[in-house]
Amino acid sequence: MKRAALAGSICFGVLPTSAFAFDWSIVTTESQTVELNSNQFLRPTPAPTLGSYSTLTAKAVARTPTSTFDLDLDGSYRKYWGPGAVGIASEFLNYGLNARYEVIEKGRFDREFVETAWRQRSTALALLNDFGVATNARGFLETLRATGGFDRSISARDTISLFATSVRTSYEPSSASGTPFTDTLARGSWRHSVNSIAAVNVSSEAELLDYENAFNTHAQIYRNQAGVETTLSPVLSFRANVGMAVIEIQGVNATIPLISAGAGGSASSLDWIGDAVLTYRVLKNTSLSIIASQSISPSVVGSLFKRDTINATLSHSVNARSTLSFSASVNRQTATTTTDFASASATYSYNFLRDWSAQLTYRYQHRFASTGGTAIIDPITGLPTVGGLGPADSNSIMLVVSNSFTMLPRGY
Repeated sequence: MKRAALAGSICFGVLPTSAFAFDWSIVTTESQTVELNSNQFLRPTPAPTLGSYSTLTAKAVARTPTSTFDLDLDGSYRKYWGPGAVGIASEFLNYGLNARYEVIEKGRFDREFVETAWRQRSTALALLNDFGVATNARGFLETLRATGGFDRSISARDTISLFATSVRTSYEPSSASGTPFTDTLARGSWRHSVNSIAAVNVSSEAELLDYENAFNTHAQIYRNQAGVETTLSPVLSFRANVGMAVIEIQGVNATIPLISAGAGGSASSLDWIGDAVLTYRVLKNTSLSIIASQSISPSVVGSLFKRDTINATLSHSVNARSTLSFSASVNRQTATTTTDFASASATYSYNFLRDWSAQLTYRYQHRFASTGGTAIIDPITGLPTVGGLGPADSNSIMLVVSNSFTMLPRGY
């Protein structure tokens, strides 16, 4: 809890003293989710579960003509019952806070900001959410983050941005399994508007990871990308970036995922990264979005992953109260092994009162058999990297009911 107190001190430290005299608003949201799943944890032998998720959030905003301070707090509790939850962790907690102070200069491309966040969640939940691993991990994963950056319009067509963040990840209690690490990232980017419908982007990024293991492993990831964005018509837009990522690791005693060289104290590797987004308004109330990406980054527990993803979403506004959407995706997760996933879902959303809404979702998921080896333990962190080596399917029906309440309206 010492880190929670530190995060709270940072939050109030970034709060502008003049904000107390200006426009405050406070909104809370509570939601309850019930999910019936035929194979929640994608086990090779399916077994059903009933899940219940309770979430409470609060958002306070202080505004002045040139600045905004946001304070977000949230907490959630997740519980599973049934044969599918036997033998693994079935209760999870997740809570945290985030504070952000932003100053706007001449426009949306001229601003600076600082941000801090603290979060504590069940280690088993972190593994489950990030790469679908159902484990009996005990204790909590705790993160403390500090972030800052700015955007500047250096001309009518050119904008530069600088961004830096550092995240400290540890385990509570400290005896819990897992390797504490620090993830520090800095990014610089330049955007040039060619004309009214097109722009080019260039970015350079460095990420440094320091692991507190027996070998003091140190990893560096350098990413350089260039891209374009264009509005081809009032109903069609496109954005794409592509580049290279270089990974360098020192202090290793085993073959590391994504690294072509074997063990020997240090190793390095090179691969391409990129992303593309196509948005098309099919009809007045119907839009299609297609997203494709390949990324190389650390997971929530610090293990290195390469992820390839293609996702398509079709959304249709039925009327002012209801929306119908369909989504399909395929993705590949590469670490100690390579595992492919596919999923499809349909969601109906309805706002039946001013502050009440509901969502009903059907989702199908499939995990293909893993390839490339039998190891599922990351050699740096000592934690699992995949949920299983065999194929598995799941079908689920999920109902979410949410209520938002304005405790303090703007201008009050």
